[in-house]
Amino acid sequence: MNPSAPALADGDRPARDFSDYILALDLPEAPPQLEAAEGVSIEYGSAREAVAVGAQIAEFSAQVSPQVREAVADSMLLAQLAATKATAGQTDPLAWHQKYVDTLKAVGWLVQSLEFTEQSVNDRNLGMHNAIIPVLTGMLGPAVAAASVVVSVLKGLQEMDKDNPWITLFDRASQHASGAKFQLSFVDADEQGNPRIQLMALTIDAQRSVTQVLFFKFSDQSARLRKAETALSASLTRLQSIQAAVSSKVQPFLLDNISKIEI
Repeated sequence: MNPSAPALADGDRPARDFSDYILALDLPEAPPQLEAAEGVSIEYGSAREAVAVGAQIAEFSAQVSPQVREAVADSMLLAQLAATKATAGQTDPLAWHQKYVDTLKAVGWLVQSLEFTEQSVNDRNLGMHNAIIPVLTGMLGPAVAAASVVVSVLKGLQEMDKDNPWITLFDRASQHASGAKFQLSFVDADEQGNPRIQLMALTIDAQRSVTQVLFFKFSDQSARLRKAETALSASLTRLQSIQAAVSSKVQPFLLDNISKIEI
C-alpha cells in the first residue's frame, strides 16, 4: 500500500517527511541490473534538449541547469512508476495521468492548473506524431513552438529508425491494455532557477493495446484521443531537498527508462 502524502502545507513540511514518503512509495519490480550498470547516470547538457523519460518526452529550455534537469527527470520517472503500479488493471488510461500528477504533488510540486478535454482528429489518416503537432503548438505558443526540439523531432519522426532506443523505450512505456498513454512536456525555469513544467497528457482509447504509438493512425481502428493539460512548478530548494531520495528510488530503473533524443 502506498504511504499517505505529508499533510502540512508545502512550505511547512520538513524535507524528511517528503523523503520518507518517497522511499516508501510502491513501485513496479525493478528490472535485473548488471553490475556494470550500477551507479549509471544520464549526462544532461545546458542547451535546449529533449529526453525520453518512460512514456514522456520532456524538453528542457536553456534556462534549466543540467543539475535541475536531472532532478526533474528523476521526479518524472518516479511519478510514472508510482502511477503504473497504482493503476495496474484499470481500464481508463487517464487514471494513470491523474496518479502521476498526484505523486508529483505529494513530493512537493505545485499544480497550477489541470484541464481534461477530448481532442478531435480531423484527418484520421494522419500519424499520431503529425496529429499532435498543432495541439502541442497550441500549448507552447507559436514563439516557443518555433524553436521547440520536440516539435522538430515529431516533424522528422518519419525519417527516424523505429528501432531507435528512445522510441523503443517510449513505445514500451506508453502501452496500455485499453489503448495507449503518453505525455509531452516543456520544462523552463525562472530567474531563481525554480523549475516549471507545461505538461500535456494524451490517451488513445481503443479496444486493444496500441503499439508504436507515435505512428498510430486513427483510421486503423475505432479510437478516440483525449488530452489533459497541466502546469506544475516547484521551488529549487524543495527539489534539491528531495533529490537524494528520488535518485535512490529510481536508480534501478534509469537504464530502461531514460534516453537522450538526438536530432
